[in-house]
Amino acid sequence: MNHILTSISSMLLFFCALNTSFAQKDLTHPLPSSIVYVDALSDLPSPQNGVITLNSAKVYIISGSVDLGQNSINLNGAGLRGLDPGKDRIISATKGAVLRSLDVDVYLEKVCVIPLSAATTAYDFEDNTGTKALNLLAGNSVVEAPRVASGGVGRFSGFNSMFITTNFWRCKDGLKVTGTTGKFCSAYNYITGISSGVGIEFLADFEANDIDMSNNYFVFSGSTAIKFHEKAKVDQARMNGNLFRGPAVLISGFDSHTPGWEMRQNGAGLPDTKPYAFLYMNENTAVTKLISPNLFTKIAGETTTMKADGFVATANRVTYTGKRTLNARIYANVGGKTPEANSDLSIAIYKNGLLQIAPNSSIAVGGKGEGFQLTLETISEINQGDYLEVFIKNNINSTPILVKDLQLRISE
Repeated sequence: MNHILTSISSMLLFFCALNTSFAQKDLTHPLPSSIVYVDALSDLPSPQNGVITLNSAKVYIISGSVDLGQNSINLNGAGLRGLDPGKDRIISATKGAVLRSLDVDVYLEKVCVIPLSAATTAYDFEDNTGTKALNLLAGNSVVEAPRVASGGVGRFSGFNSMFITTNFWRCKDGLKVTGTTGKFCSAYNYITGISSGVGIEFLADFEANDIDMSNNYFVFSGSTAIKFHEKAKVDQARMNGNLFRGPAVLISGFDSHTPGWEMRQNGAGLPDTKPYAFLYMNENTAVTKLISPNLFTKIAGETTTMKADGFVATANRVTYTGKRTLNARIYANVGGKTPEANSDLSIAIYKNGLLQIAPNSSIAVGGKGEGFQLTLETISEINQGDYLEVFIKNNINSTPILVKDLQLRISE
């Protein structure tokens, strides 16, 4: 990762230096040999079988509109950038992607791609080594020509990291992401014009350590904004501050409480990630058989789940499915009738089958068959897979207890 960050920093510093000197061709001050200024197809290497392969030791500066005809560009590890993302653009009607790469770092900045046919996409970048970085740094637009529907943004596959920031896409279909990657980051991108595809789609063979999608804007009618295939995998993912105007489906294949996903402030229609569980039972008939006096036993009976966001709830058991540590607030309420006169009852919360070091709740009741109610509030730190249950004991005897009513609520 340090190697990748160093490479990115070096490239950025180099590009910044270029901004001051390449506003136009200056024949009196020739460009360095590593820089190629491109304002026509003839400034690029000659196409071979429809593919223009760039020199990996050079940086190509796009100026104005460069029409590739039916050709595509293999980046081959070369740098490619423009100076004005509103004017510097590459146009092509090739079959497949206009810009392509395989097993090399990709750095693009301020270059607009205009795909000129339904069979043409903007990008097809792939890394099978798992060591390369893909960076669409800023102003890399994909825009369809008037009355020409293209194949869309295209495909990214693999890479150690993918950073896609501050870009504008206006086309029929969006980005497809596949392969195994360390991190996928999409931030401050404006995605519009999607009419028969998906804004950003993670395909079945996608697998990542991390996804970070923040402050993106999805503006189009119908279609789906973000889709995560049911077979795709991610360890940790977060969506913060994304906004949606018009998509028929905001997200597909996951939600705010899918394990590993965390969501905050994504606008109307997408609730924040707030783990919450509530289960209860009323008029229970299952008797809790105590082991012996002064020993806790799990309360018997079938419970009904009212809500389980970030949890799985079964009979008097709530299991946490989230991936971040949760400081859980726990509320339990138990009601029934005493089995014997002079009963002394207590309830407690157990985590993973063990008594929590937290307050118990107790009550002493005089007569046999007298109604009782016990309430307990406590907190506990829980992690993925931890489960909580309500236990009861009689401090005097081991006569079975019928707990008729129970409520268990867990929140953040």
